[in-house]
Amino acid sequence: MSEYKYTYRFSEQTVDTRYYKVESNTKLTRCEMQDLAWSVEQIDGESFRCNEGRATFEGTEVGDDAQYQMEEGQEDLLDDDITDRT
Repeated sequence: MSEYKYTYRFSEQTVDTRYYKVESNTKLTRCEMQDLAWSVEQIDGESFRCNEGRATFEGTEVGDDAQYQMEEGQEDLLDDDITDRT
């Protein structure tokens, strides 16, 4: 069982597909989720932890297309233009 309330999984595809898992106890915006994920070194299984939660790099799949797709947690993302979290 995870110690975090929300889990976001997404894939970023350029020439390769990189897989990340982001876990947080608070809802994140898409930008916050991506910033946290992109803070982790791109080494399989490597994690980065901070006040917002934890990001884990889950690996790379070689490809040749440029696409972005949410895998899990899209319904729990806050709008990027929300600044008041009260």
